[in-house]
Amino acid sequence: MNNAMDHPGNYRIEVSGWGLDNAFFVEKTELLWSEGGGKHVRLHRALPPGTIIFLRLLANESASGSLPVAYGIESAKPMDSNGECEMLLLQLRPRIKAPIKGDAASYVAEGSESTHEPVESSKQPEPEVILQ
Repeated sequence: MNNAMDHPGNYRIEVSGWGLDNAFFVEKTELLWSEGGGKHVRLHRALPPGTIIFLRLLANESASGSLPVAYGIESAKPMDSNGECEMLLLQLRPRIKAPIKGDAASYVAEGSESTHEPVESSKQPEPEVILQ
């Protein structure tokens, strides 16, 4: 998450997101961070792989807390006898789109009297992720 979590261990966190019932939830739990770098949480709800959740570190020394960080559910174990589901997390990074030089808002060049037909772009649209 932030620099406060640079070492494996357990961290008290707040998890929020949308559950299978499309209802927003907030749950306090622990982030279980293993030596191999795997990050796991146990929640009182099952979430399918691909679900996006937000984790916020609950720091005792800071009254304002920290900013939430987006994670995706990579895999989930079945619910245990305590009513908790353990899930493996993968931190999500924002996509950065660099400006593309030469793109114009119009197909007609300024000062040109002739018109041009739209040119097919080699750019492919990015696939959408649909959460259910």
